[in-house]
Amino acid sequence: MEEANFEFVVTLFFSFQSEDESKIQHSFSGEELYFLKKDEKKIFKIREHEFIVDIIRIKTLENIIKITCLTGQIDIIFQKKNDCTKISNWLSKKLQEKPDEASLLEELIEESFTVNLKTNGKLNINCRQYLKKQILKNIKLYEDSDAKYYGPFTIICQSSGFGKSRACLSLIDEGFYVVYCCLRQNGSTGYPKRSCLAGQMLQNSNISEYYECYFDAFIDFLNNNQITSLEFFNKFNQEQDKQKSNQLVEDLIKSKLKIYSNRKEIATYTGSSPLIFVFDEASSLLKIQSKNKETNNFHILRRLLSKLKKNIFVLFLDTFYSLSKFMPPATFDASARIAYEKMEIFEPIYLLPNWDVYLDDSRIKSIRETVKYENLCMYGRALWGSWLDTKNNSNGKYSSIHTSRLYTLAWEKLICFKEIESVGLNDILAILSTRLGVIKPKSVSSSQNMVARNMAVSIYVNNKKDLFEIAYPSEPVLAEASAFLMHTIGYENVVDSLLECLESCLISKGEKGETIAKLILLIAKDMAVDRSKVQEPLKFLDITRVGEFLQSLYGKCEKKCGNVDNKWNCSSRKKNCCIKMIREQLKNPSAFLNGFINFNHFVRPKNFMSETMLAPALKRCAAYQCKQNEKSIDFVIPVCMNENNFNSISALMVQVKLYHHPHMINYKSFVDYAVNFMSKDFSALNGFLVIYMQLGEPESKKPFIAYPSPKEQSEIIDFQAIIYTQGISNEIFPILTPALASKLVAFSQANEKLFKKSEDSDNNDIYETICNF
Repeated sequence: MEEANFEFVVTLFFSFQSEDESKIQHSFSGEELYFLKKDEKKIFKIREHEFIVDIIRIKTLENIIKITCLTGQIDIIFQKKNDCTKISNWLSKKLQEKPDEASLLEELIEESFTVNLKTNGKLNINCRQYLKKQILKNIKLYEDSDAKYYGPFTIICQSSGFGKSRACLSLIDEGFYVVYCCLRQNGSTGYPKRSCLAGQMLQNSNISEYYECYFDAFIDFLNNNQITSLEFFNKFNQEQDKQKSNQLVEDLIKSKLKIYSNRKEIATYTGSSPLIFVFDEASSLLKIQSKNKETNNFHILRRLLSKLKKNIFVLFLDTFYSLSKFMPPATFDASARIAYEKMEIFEPIYLLPNWDVYLDDSRIKSIRETVKYENLCMYGRALWGSWLDTKNNSNGKYSSIHTSRLYTLAWEKLICFKEIESVGLNDILAILSTRLGVIKPKSVSSSQNMVARNMAVSIYVNNKKDLFEIAYPSEPVLAEASAFLMHTIGYENVVDSLLECLESCLISKGEKGETIAKLILLIAKDMAVDRSKVQEPLKFLDITRVGEFLQSLYGKCEKKCGNVDNKWNCSSRKKNCCIKMIREQLKNPSAFLNGFINFNHFVRPKNFMSETMLAPALKRCAAYQCKQNEKSIDFVIPVCMNENNFNSISALMVQVKLYHHPHMINYKSFVDYAVNFMSKDFSALNGFLVIYMQLGEPESKKPFIAYPSPKEQSEIIDFQAIIYTQGISNEIFPILTPALASKLVAFSQANEKLFKKSEDSDNNDIYETICNF
């Protein structure tokens, strides 16, 4: 390997993934790019190699090159523009020489789309069966309603990765005739691919005529031909590049256009098997305005649907950044028949049974196996498991696609493929919600945007009442992606955005104390991980010993503080050492401090902790945010006491308060709760810790850490430990920079502001007199 013939004097700025400049090579594979210091100058040198495997893309701006690779981004600022141009051209050439991983990845995604639908183990049903049931119910309602419904159609609205398109196409296996048209924008690399008729569907000239002929052509063909549902779909497959079927479907429509009459009714379908028309990426229809600008193609198409009779149903699919434009409340609907004649439209379909369908947690037999990427992909939407399952069962076809590329796709999808430095407030809310639990925007449109663009899950839709609820259920893959993004964007910037959302009234102040506590705990867990030992392609998720986590949270009293090697013995005289506090309270502190935690997000259990098991949370890399009104405790972080199995489980229990000027708590025994109200697989005798986080401003104005002492010797419980803190500061939680601690204090004291003084001082003054006294 020979060095290239050029050196450049540059200034290196590392956006992330490098704590010092000497680690630049960790962002790349091999030594293609590296730098050294020479005469106090930074010299950027280049080594030739066959190809650069880790670079995803480069972007050149003036004398700056922004290099995005699998592990992060590096901004290189050149002193000479000519040097910048030269290396930019060299990098571009190297990227062109790479094996076409993009096309291979596209193939993998396409192939994963064709795998058999998995059955939801808890419900014993798959998406195809569920959708079939919903459609048949709606067809019957429409035919029996005596014109109660506007037309035989509804919308399937859900975020990316739920298998909406796949579920519709799988109806072919149920004997349904399916006419599928994908209206994806031209040039899009998404899958399913854009249909050959999308261009005609998205024109605005004689479009009503075209839509009528579209429906009539397929109905007439089926009325006059005996053909199976699969043969029918293959014959008229509209996917681009299917030249033979593309030509057949275009000729079929043209034959109807030639004999079109304005007075012609669409043929009545006479088949016994349901005929389903599917319009995927349907939001494209909203973007095409009619020539008179009074309506759009969606409303033109929808008007025709009342002409469809007998055993036909139409599905519009999308993530729907603006569902209200597709299904507005009746009084605002563009159709007078809906607004004034009180005709109904079918409620959207949104909850497909496609969650945890790849789950087989019997594969996870130890705490270390919980942090393997392939096991994380079993949880959540079908997308992750489908990708990995296709890759692993391809007989080596996709072996060159590193799992880090799938990892990158996860965080790219979470922020809608934006540049990381360009993320907006909704993106930040999504990043936080995947880890903390959903932070709900107040506006319906923002919630719908997060479903469309930020992987939020639509959990309740009621068109009649204009209700739209979202959630970020437990998805370890997205939580890990969010950890990467939080670290990249910067925790301070994340909290700044959260504060802006609160003050701009985009979100409710809600559980501020719990939100702050979860942020602190997650940052401490992220920072406790030795990232050099994390299993690829993960960056932040690994198992961590309880003692190491506590030292990350509260800091080490000195470099030689207790650790695994010295059996957690601390010789320091400092009273605020968290390890010493544990040792002074627990009978067997070493066993507890050697226990393992692995959480990277919080979830809410369905039931109180007495009816909730801890082992499933450990396998899912989750901690619990307890159900409202849970006695004594706000969070439970499961602790696996044995590295080889889940037979012995303890916990870190967290209580959070946000009182202003609180008094020091008395020694309080949580033993009654631990014995009588905790999970059945929890063993109190293993020893447990209560982390009491009083996050309000201390009465003394000075934050502190301590543990409360019992008044009587008889009160001492040797398997319970408590660490109590007051306030938010870098002194108490060293993982918080002073600036970050200050921002969290500001967040804890912030209120919603309907009017910013800079925007409307008069309204703000009136608001203050009405709402504050």
